[in-house]
Amino acid sequence: MKFGRILVTVTAALTIASASFAAETIKVGGLWDLTGVTADVGKPFADGVQDAIASINAKGGINGKKIELINVDYAYKIPQATATYKKFVESDKVVMINGWGTGDTEALKETIAKDKIPYFSASYSGHLTDPTKTPYNFFVGASYSDQIRGFLDYVKKNWKGKEAAKVAFIYPNHGFGKAPIEAGRQYAKELGINLVHEEIIPAPVQDVTSNLLSMQKKNPDYAYVQTTVAPCANLLKDAKKLGIKTIFFLGNYGMTEALPKLAGEAAEGVYGMTTNVPYGANVPGMKQILDWDKKHPTKDQRDTVYVRGWAYGLTWAEALKIADKNKQLTGEGVKKAMETMKNFETGGLVPPLTYTATDHRGTTKTTIYVIKGGKMVKVADQETPRKKEWLGL
Repeated sequence: MKFGRILVTVTAALTIASASFAAETIKVGGLWDLTGVTADVGKPFADGVQDAIASINAKGGINGKKIELINVDYAYKIPQATATYKKFVESDKVVMINGWGTGDTEALKETIAKDKIPYFSASYSGHLTDPTKTPYNFFVGASYSDQIRGFLDYVKKNWKGKEAAKVAFIYPNHGFGKAPIEAGRQYAKELGINLVHEEIIPAPVQDVTSNLLSMQKKNPDYAYVQTTVAPCANLLKDAKKLGIKTIFFLGNYGMTEALPKLAGEAAEGVYGMTTNVPYGANVPGMKQILDWDKKHPTKDQRDTVYVRGWAYGLTWAEALKIADKNKQLTGEGVKKAMETMKNFETGGLVPPLTYTATDHRGTTKTTIYVIKGGKMVKVADQETPRKKEWLGL
């Protein structure tokens, strides 16, 4: 009899302890491309998010609760992303998800809204910024559309020719590649810049000689390339072989420290838009990253995309913290928390972030860098107007 009571007591205690442990854990889905066509930037991004969350957990987590980040490599395959999303929501019971690509994020956006699951995508598609259409989608930085607008503003300001500058857009035919193109078309027309050519390139990029020869016939002064760093490097090497004099600008997944390592001399003089500072930049928030890396050495080369992932982790962890303090640690609670964040600081890793219930553009500010001597060198900050008609475009 006495043994039975002890057994019941122990069982009850274990049940309570298990429930207590579960209550102290916040489940978050992590959907990454570690082996697919965008793994060149997908892996460092995932590493950055994971390390930021590990650092936060090591310091006590979210008001004493640990974040359980459930990591899945979906290899940039939309069907796999959809199946993983379903698992996260139905089986893992996550409170939110950190996702990755434009194609899968836009494919899931209606389901995300229906399920009321905050979805922080590494896609910067401007289509995800209008809460009336995508109320649970967020990203950390300026949209691809504001990046291409920043490029066009730079061209307009710095072009010295007697006739209007001629530009070309180069992009693969998928969600990520096409995301900013319509915004770029409209803004080029508004600024009086001649969009003389659009070139659709294969994904993944290997030999694009024929594509570049097609573009060269239009002789653009500038070309904006919307793809990731490895394909950009291949494109630049082909352009150098052909002797093309066009000035190339890259989107934020093309301009990284890996570019000169992959493209060599072909990267010299190439410009790019960035949504966060490079690794090692002299900003207050970099100290926590460098301190972490000293304690957790790795053979992987850290770069600006790793910093981007870290900034993501800091941002959505802050939303979890606010939601938890409000006793609303649910999808709806995290969304509301995000929409109260005003001028949220990551220590200079990204520009100050502000989200509201009517505008999910965290910032419209980008920074232009150029490759000089194999290094990323800052050129200028660009901030596009927060025009209402650009919301969701």
